[in-house]
Amino acid sequence: MKKALLQLHIAVFLAGFTAILGKLIGLNEGLLVWYRLLLTVVTLGALLFIQKKLVRLSLREALQIFAVGCIVAIHWVSFYGSVKYGNVSIAVVCISGSGFFTAFF
Repeated sequence: MKKALLQLHIAVFLAGFTAILGKLIGLNEGLLVWYRLLLTVVTLGALLFIQKKLVRLSLREALQIFAVGCIVAIHWVSFYGSVKYGNVSIAVVCISGSGFFTAFF
């Protein structure tokens, strides 16, 4: 129970800190999401390669993953755009939309 509570607090802190970092970083929202995506792909790819868990995907699976990635990228571009051009309340509404649309889809 204590471990789960600690993990929850860390997740909430990181989610809130993301908006602060987005406001402080001088890049526009498109580049910010691009570099964030690049860092994630390289890190996860290296981790999966080291653990020898890389698998081949069919074209259909790759297209499905690409479509989901596009939806998530649009969400993050919208989130960082709202952080840069709006205020915190607008950013919170934007990030809470991800849960709504995930449940909807």
